[in-house]
Amino acid sequence: MGELVTLHTQELLGAQARGYLDRVHRALRAARLNNTFPDRRRLQCSLELLGHALDGGIYEELYLDSRTGLPNLATLTRVLTDQEVAQDSLTRMGERDELEARLEEAEVFGRLVDKHDYYQRFQGRELAPVDDQRVLLRRHDPSAGEAAFRIELTKLDGSGLYLRLTIELTQVAKLWRRRAIDLEDDGETAAASLAFRSTIYRCAHLDAETIFVRLHGIEGVAVERVQRGIIGPALYFLPGEDHGLPAFTAEPEGTLGDAWRRWLQQDPEPRAEVQAEPAELLMSFATDSAAIDVREERSNDPLSALLTDRLQTSERARYGALRERYPFRVFKDRKFVATRGLKPLARALCERANTRNLIYDLR
Repeated sequence: MGELVTLHTQELLGAQARGYLDRVHRALRAARLNNTFPDRRRLQCSLELLGHALDGGIYEELYLDSRTGLPNLATLTRVLTDQEVAQDSLTRMGERDELEARLEEAEVFGRLVDKHDYYQRFQGRELAPVDDQRVLLRRHDPSAGEAAFRIELTKLDGSGLYLRLTIELTQVAKLWRRRAIDLEDDGETAAASLAFRSTIYRCAHLDAETIFVRLHGIEGVAVERVQRGIIGPALYFLPGEDHGLPAFTAEPEGTLGDAWRRWLQQDPEPRAEVQAEPAELLMSFATDSAAIDVREERSNDPLSALLTDRLQTSERARYGALRERYPFRVFKDRKFVATRGLKPLARALCERANTRNLIYDLR
């Protein structure tokens, strides 16, 4: 199933690793992601460089999060670190032609040529960040002491999902004692305070409506929109090499995990003779918004109901009273990209939840 090497970590090798990268790369393109999500081109760039690292023997394995089927922190950090050292490494290694001329002297020069080619590919490339926060000024009214900001946090979350959290808020000077965001003297640049940054990081894994309530309670801050764009989870099934065992997402959770285990068990015989079976991939892409301009509150996400629908009856009245204090509504959605063998699984999820979702073909 792709060897579990440590907590929530699977290892893919050889053709399975390369096949995985290729399919996820194509799924990102097929998903038609907007700027609600992390920049898919930067994530694709990281996947491409990981593929070159495997091809060149720089790395032999690919580490994935067994819960989400996505590259884990160690994997994405590898290429970011390699980018940091790429230029210095190229300088130390010298010209490629000189290394190639010495190939017959020792095996090490062949490896150096591969490394040179690998590091050369980093030039001018933007990779997927694992932790990046920006504060952007939307408008500033010095006479009223008001400033509106958009905060964007892109990160690989502790849950193993890759997400972008966007928060739009207004800060009113006369209402604060300690500012959440500092506007520089030029009136054009801003930075969140350490305490506010920490609050955002701690909240990033929560539903948009929960984040909205938590931030709206901060002194001097009026929240207008909280939006999360989430890449993942991904379910993959990769045939084994030379009649070996297949690799597949090992520990997906919740409704998706239950459906996945049923799919894996659909044949009475163990899935060992898989040489004739195609590789399969199902990736999901979710949006979760809490905003004052959402017209209708509902969830079109078959994997995530509204918070009010998940609460116990005894808790709903208290949460309802809390919501009356905050002028926002919630909308959730999810779309899928699937190979032919996993499209029925995606359809079944949507039918069971009575949602209408886009399911793009992965060819």
